[in-house]
Amino acid sequence: MTGEGTGAGLFLSVLERNHLNYSMMGREPLADGFETKGREFFLRMLDDMPVAVMTVEPESLLIDYVNNMSIALIRRIEHLLPIRADELIGTSIDVFHRSPGYQRHLLSDPSNLPHSARIRLGSEVLDLKVSAINDQEGRYIAPMLTWALVTKEVEAEKRIGYLAHHDALTGLPNRLMFRRTLEERLATPDACFGLLYVDLDGFKLVNDTRGHQVGDALLRQVADRLRTLCDDPAVTLTRLGGDEFAILTPHDAERPARLHAERIAAALGRPFDLEHDYRIQIGASIGIALVPEHGVEPEILLARADMALYAAKDDGKGIARQFSRHLEFRAQERTRLEESLYAALQARQHLFVFYQPIVDLYSGCVTAREALVRWHHPERGWISPAEFVSVAEQCGLIDPLGEFVLDRACRSAMQWEDGAHVAVNISAIQLGRETLVPAVAAALAASGLPAERLDIEVTETALLGDEQGGIQDLLALRRMGVGISLDDFGTGYSSLAHLRAFPFDKIKIDGSFVRDALARPECAAVVRVIADLGQRLGVRTVAEGVETEDQLALVRREGCVEVQGYLHGRPMPAADDIERVSRLDPELVVR
Repeated sequence: MTGEGTGAGLFLSVLERNHLNYSMMGREPLADGFETKGREFFLRMLDDMPVAVMTVEPESLLIDYVNNMSIALIRRIEHLLPIRADELIGTSIDVFHRSPGYQRHLLSDPSNLPHSARIRLGSEVLDLKVSAINDQEGRYIAPMLTWALVTKEVEAEKRIGYLAHHDALTGLPNRLMFRRTLEERLATPDACFGLLYVDLDGFKLVNDTRGHQVGDALLRQVADRLRTLCDDPAVTLTRLGGDEFAILTPHDAERPARLHAERIAAALGRPFDLEHDYRIQIGASIGIALVPEHGVEPEILLARADMALYAAKDDGKGIARQFSRHLEFRAQERTRLEESLYAALQARQHLFVFYQPIVDLYSGCVTAREALVRWHHPERGWISPAEFVSVAEQCGLIDPLGEFVLDRACRSAMQWEDGAHVAVNISAIQLGRETLVPAVAAALAASGLPAERLDIEVTETALLGDEQGGIQDLLALRRMGVGISLDDFGTGYSSLAHLRAFPFDKIKIDGSFVRDALARPECAAVVRVIADLGQRLGVRTVAEGVETEDQLALVRREGCVEVQGYLHGRPMPAADDIERVSRLDPELVVR
């Protein structure tokens, strides 16, 4: 089958012409014995090449040579061909094609060569390369085919392509595929559809407290529910990453898009049953943007869906909100607020630290003052800390804001004749980032305040994001001599676990329990239990939000040690700031 066939003769013909050319170069031709051995060597080399080679007679397109590798590969796919491997010589090349007309056209004209193609035979894929064999003068002699079975390679390429465009955890299309699909739909004339931007509520807490394995299992179940709700060829569901999903829906009007979003929010608000008897309840906030009403450019549409999503979260979570011009105005206002806050921090202007006393119930003395940051905007006036601290956390300004408060608080405390401690609240964002401890050390060094007079207040929820990193920061501060208080106790998710994880110096009972304790026995019971817990642990308990004499009597009766609230003093500016604050708002400095 191999060797001295027509195709082999063709190769020998080429070899002989090369030999003739060798002689014409002025060198001695090989002796006849060497020439014969050279031909045999060439044929053996050709037959044993690790590449599958096949030649075809140019006029009839009959196979006239195949090497051993070709034979071996053909035997692997004989069940897909109308002939056997031993019958290839003299067979038409058409056996490899169901519709051979195009292939015949390519092979019959050397101007079409070289040519590459992939041919599918049943479950197998052949990678084919056809090149022209020319003589010494460049005249076309015949086509030569080299080929290989690349089924596994093609499957691997498909797998790689799939993974490049799909989320490995849920199997949904990923952000790259979403962007491509969105651009294609927007490029369609008269495009009309809706974009739903879905973000899970409470997922981060599950991930942080239950572990990533549980979080991943939850995400898979979320994806399954979304698939059920989006089981329509006209709907595209993708996982953008983390706990964010996007849905392209044919609903291009407000009511149907909102109804679809509300069904999704309701479905994701139902409990999820996971392995190991985990029953978890989260929720979903959804932002809606419509095409073309809210934009026809990808970036604009995504930005507006994102604005609507944040509005849904601000309005209570677990709901859907559609983009409106008001939201865009609010986003622009937020951007301007970020810029103003940055400028205020850079210039150290318009920012103040007020102090509210914490009083010992038995001696009546002020034991500490809590530092509370305040900002007077040049145009908007006093801005609520709940608003601008949140902005600082989200735009990366929380560290410089925290440094400002620490510095001012420590300097102010050095001027207090009663030697009271100063308590500074720490944002969850500041913990575990290796920035808090250096900031505290710098503030103490700059002011000269003894570390023992500084108390750092941290909430339970602040520890949930990166508990180990947060605990390490608190331990480092404790080694410096700084006191650590657990703020808003009772409103978090794992209070007793945190008390076991870290030896706090104080427990501050959230003011909501104190405020309702007179009317609601269960709130009074919480105050009593926390006060008793503090006594048993040797930790001082502070009742926050004490505004009336009746509330004071109750927390005293329940065993609290210290109190904080309007009854004993409102937040007041530092002595150095009283004059400036008085000019801005005289009522704030009335004692």
